[in-house]
Amino acid sequence: MKTIRFGLLVSAIAVLAGCHQGSPGGPGAVDLNQKKPPIGEAIDTFELSVPMLPTTLKQGEHIASSVGIKRGNNFDEDVKLKFDDLPTGVKITPSPALIKHGDAEAKISIEAGNNASLGNFTIKVTGHPT
Repeated sequence: MKTIRFGLLVSAIAVLAGCHQGSPGGPGAVDLNQKKPPIGEAIDTFELSVPMLPTTLKQGEHIASSVGIKRGNNFDEDVKLKFDDLPTGVKITPSPALIKHGDAEAKISIEAGNNASLGNFTIKVTGHPT
């Protein structure tokens, strides 16, 4: 059997929750009572994490894996995962996968069919708040 080797590339899209109104008092005004997050921590955002090591599969095999999430302050929405640039004959289930608001990861299965393309591939993982 020939092997297929690929890595997962993460691309997270975080959307600010709530209305997108301007600053109180007009552009450039500052609300001094607004609580600011600690340095380096974003509000209403998230960051996805995927396995850092390449995954190797043989044609006809499948493996279990997961995609994790780190949530910023005030972000408690579900996140739907989308997988792009899959090689021919490779599928990920469930698709789309979902990380529920109380969960730290989504379990996925990566399967290479008997006709899966051979070589090294990168699969793009994108998360969208639901």
